[in-house]
Amino acid sequence: MKCEKIKAGCVNIRCPVIPIVLSADNNYGPQTYVTVSSILKNSNADTCHDFYLLIPSNFETRYKVSILELGIRHGSKINFVDMGTVFANSPLKRDRPTPTYYRLLIPSLLPNYKKCIYLDTDIIVSRDLMELFNTDLEGFYIAGVDEWGTAVDEAKYLSSINLHGVDYYINSGVLVMNLDLMRRDNVQEKLVAMAKHGIDGKRAFRYPDQDVLNVVCHGKIKLLDLKFNTCPGTLESALNAEGDRIKIQEFYGEKQLYDACSDPVIVHFFGEKPWQSNAAMFDDRWWEICRLSPFYEEVLRKYISYCDSRYNKYNYYRNVILSKLTWGKKRVHYQRRYEEIKKVLGIP
Repeated sequence: MKCEKIKAGCVNIRCPVIPIVLSADNNYGPQTYVTVSSILKNSNADTCHDFYLLIPSNFETRYKVSILELGIRHGSKINFVDMGTVFANSPLKRDRPTPTYYRLLIPSLLPNYKKCIYLDTDIIVSRDLMELFNTDLEGFYIAGVDEWGTAVDEAKYLSSINLHGVDYYINSGVLVMNLDLMRRDNVQEKLVAMAKHGIDGKRAFRYPDQDVLNVVCHGKIKLLDLKFNTCPGTLESALNAEGDRIKIQEFYGEKQLYDACSDPVIVHFFGEKPWQSNAAMFDDRWWEICRLSPFYEEVLRKYISYCDSRYNKYNYYRNVILSKLTWGKKRVHYQRRYEEIKKVLGIP
């Protein structure tokens, strides 16, 4: 499709349009602004965007107004889609909000598009997304980045959800979706049915939408390079633990790991969050965008409050103990955490 109006910077041409879908609730209002802002700030002058924000009915007006104004300044279309109470009765773990399932409905929500990009809102985008959008999806429902930690460490759990002996398991925070093929094969209906049913009709999925997408789309998932969904936690494991470094390099390949470290297109904070910790790799990039947002002071106050509660001796000793009782990626996490608290508290 082509942009309906000439974008600032385009000279007598109509811009190619990238439809981008995000979902969020009020807990991620400021973060949604940061994600959208990073996309617009780092896009090429001849790229237009059609944003679809999937939100619950109580999404705050102040977030809507600020994001709409952001879109207007950059000549981009912002569409808010009220999802009402959809998935309200689906089996979900308490730390997984309902909007995590909204992405499963995208094929019917964007009937006029053949494909789209879906992004979580704990993300910053550092480069134009046209390369990602142009991913060839012939014969594939979706494309995503293989998630090293789950694919390697959770084989038993994956088998319990009928992913036996899989050699890939993608992270659902960055997706390119073949909407035409998904509609043709009634994939949305299968996704929704599994989401509402849970595991054996009794238990919630550990990673709700992600598990469902991997199970239903298995065999028709294309793998993307790590640079399109770079998790700082994965890179930190590669940098700080020799054993993990070898495994991660073998898993992704040396070039993918190098590209993700040196020039990631998308940074996805699905581990440590910049607004909760100063230990996250690339957190300076997130704060650089946040400082320009109308929610900077609000986020900063919450960050300071959060850090005050985290950086105390109780949490220091807790992380020391946990670092001795765990191994692998978890041990590295707890070691990094107690070293961070130790530095803040000035413990010798």
